[in-house]
Amino acid sequence: MIRSIVNFIEAAQAANLEIYHLLQSERLSEYHHQSFCIGAGGDTSSGIDLEAEKIFIKHLQDFGTIISEESGVIQNTTMSAKIILDPIDGSDNFLSHLPYYGTSVALRENDKTTKAIVTNLANGDIFIKDDKSFQKGNLSTNIFSSVTGNPYAKVGIFERSYCSKIVDKKLKEAHIKYRSPGAFALSLAYAHEVAFVIYEGKMRPYDVEAGFFMCEDLYTFYEEELFLVSKDKETFDKIIRLFT
Repeated sequence: MIRSIVNFIEAAQAANLEIYHLLQSERLSEYHHQSFCIGAGGDTSSGIDLEAEKIFIKHLQDFGTIISEESGVIQNTTMSAKIILDPIDGSDNFLSHLPYYGTSVALRENDKTTKAIVTNLANGDIFIKDDKSFQKGNLSTNIFSSVTGNPYAKVGIFERSYCSKIVDKKLKEAHIKYRSPGAFALSLAYAHEVAFVIYEGKMRPYDVEAGFFMCEDLYTFYEEELFLVSKDKETFDKIIRLFT
């Protein structure tokens, strides 16, 4: 029996809720904070990364082949869909007790992303997008409303600014304010609420698949290792002129 896509979203929510409760509980141990092997995405996997991945596999493996930042491909030969997963987006933030970390899940069918769920595990914010709606809610209340732009945003987000070779200098010269919170998928989910989101460097599917889908109605620029997205045309044009 093939499960419906609605149930896929419900399963992803259930996985996020389980991880959310785990992180807020007293059940975390030294294992969850330790570093282990290098994951499929090239970063060192921590215990919490691996634990979160196990939870997602339990909830989502029946829906398709999972491609995870930690373990790589978890095959499902009976379903054609692919699930692009970052079990913990910003795990270094979590391990450092910085409240900006979450999860990223994207469902791809026929080589196209059709559903995406990005969650902020620090405050419970959850973003869900499909072909009919883009909504934001909270894991604690399960109350959702449509995502709308924030016309009062004063700063943007610049991920990986610490290793910038070009962008950081250009933004400083133009007196453009930004923050660098350290969880790219999560930052893309918040793109409608901030002035812009910039990323400089190599992008991996785990980092961007769900977030890109959530930004498809915004102004975007993507060339080589530079990505920019903004809801505001004037802001977008001002920044693009710095690099073209």
